[in-house]
Amino acid sequence: MSVTRRALRQRIAQRLAPFLTGTSDNGSTVTLVDPARLQDSTASADLWTDSWVHLLDGPNAGETRRVAAYDPAEGSITVSRAFPRSVEAASSYELLRLVAPDVINAAIDATLTRCWFQTLSPLTMLVDGAMERRDTRAWRTWNADAAKVAAGADAAGGAASLEVTATAAGGYAASTALAVLPGQPYTLEASVAPGGSTARLAVHNLTGGVDLDAVTATGRAWQRVRLTFVTPDGCEEIEVRLGAAEAEAATRWDQVILLAAGRRRFPLPAWITHRQQVVEVWRRAAAHPQRVMSAVPWWRTTANPGPAGPELWLEADPPPSLGETLLIEGLRAYDPLASDDAVTDAPVDWVAQGALVEVYRHLHRDAPAGDVARYAALQRDAALEFQQLSRLYRPRATRRVMLGGGW
Repeated sequence: MSVTRRALRQRIAQRLAPFLTGTSDNGSTVTLVDPARLQDSTASADLWTDSWVHLLDGPNAGETRRVAAYDPAEGSITVSRAFPRSVEAASSYELLRLVAPDVINAAIDATLTRCWFQTLSPLTMLVDGAMERRDTRAWRTWNADAAKVAAGADAAGGAASLEVTATAAGGYAASTALAVLPGQPYTLEASVAPGGSTARLAVHNLTGGVDLDAVTATGRAWQRVRLTFVTPDGCEEIEVRLGAAEAEAATRWDQVILLAAGRRRFPLPAWITHRQQVVEVWRRAAAHPQRVMSAVPWWRTTANPGPAGPELWLEADPPPSLGETLLIEGLRAYDPLASDDAVTDAPVDWVAQGALVEVYRHLHRDAPAGDVARYAALQRDAALEFQQLSRLYRPRATRRVMLGGGW
């Protein structure tokens, strides 16, 4: 079940009480008034003084300020530094006593890098062929606009898909250029949702200025398209183009795979930073690409042979034949969350407990001398619970033992 960063932060903040959320009744650039939540005749003026107030929406959305004064009789707080604009009525906010919201956000991201899940990812020679980057820098456009669409909205697999909207007939998004050798056979395939238009997948010879081959798809649902080609004499660079035949047509693309047949070494996906993350390598058959997979008999991870690209590469034997593709089964860390609305599929209690470890570490480091031992004990207890949850949630991959290398 997906959860937003905001929901995760508030769950963690509740464990770090005092904490509350509310909606302003009115305010100014230096005050926030909420009698419904803040007015309390029994409360001390010190209750929220030196806390952090974080505005979630309205004209000051995302702004955080330190509380300089709290008036329990009026139900208002005064901040130490003015907001850019006046606080409007119905502006949602958070009040956190122990740490700033940015500290919790950083703790969430640090924890996500320690929480792994098992996944299947295609090998591709294209930069951002899996469409997992948040931006579209790897895909330039011609007579088209390109934007990433989150997986929750529509994607064939992974984190996102690329939506290409043609502003003129034949508009496309093009991959970064790829250096090739004449006579090399390649397999090119992609998942596409044509959206009722005629989607077009093409490979273009940049040296000669002509398409080497192209395939089209129609309909609305996601489908797989594929072609094979051989680079001709004189061809030194190619690019892959994703587009549509009609103007104003929006097509969505995902898992764009380009592999050289007969080649034994390929760059691994950027999310693989340690050899132990690779569990298995699978070969997807050309005859039945959607159903039939078999394990690659022998493979190993190697260092990047060149000056650029991912640090780890894959060496496989036998190499893929024309029409075959390779998929990596591996252990992958959950992605950091870039905004309050960003979501993760990581188990909520696992991430929340790991983030508490990070927050208590922060408090232990910065605490007055009298609180150091208390926060050290809280950190140890949180770490023990996080370890227990890790044994529950972290996948336990079974790796093959291969003779003649591979590990």
